Amino acid sequence: MQRQRDPWEPFRLWLAITIGLYALRAFFAYTWVGAIPGWILLLMVLVALALASKAVLFPGRVLPYREGDGGLWNDLRDDWRLWWARRRGER
Repeated sequence: MQRQRDPWEPFRLWLAITIGLYALRAFFAYTWVGAIPGWILLLMVLVALALASKAVLFPGRVLPYREGDGGLWNDLRDDWRLWWARRRGER
């Protein structure tokens, strides 16, 4: 069985690089490192938006609906009931 690739992986990596570069630029504001032009950061943010759009539009790893699965609302309701049961000391 082929491992399904996470569609958000390139976005998270690119966003980490973008934030790191921005932090580096801000930390060394009065040196040559701080002289990174703003258009480079703008370009990096636009690439991050494009990667996020690609991940949203083409998710690739979304599992089809399974019979008997209650979905997100059922999971939240189960968590709520479990929390109340623990609070009352039942579990």
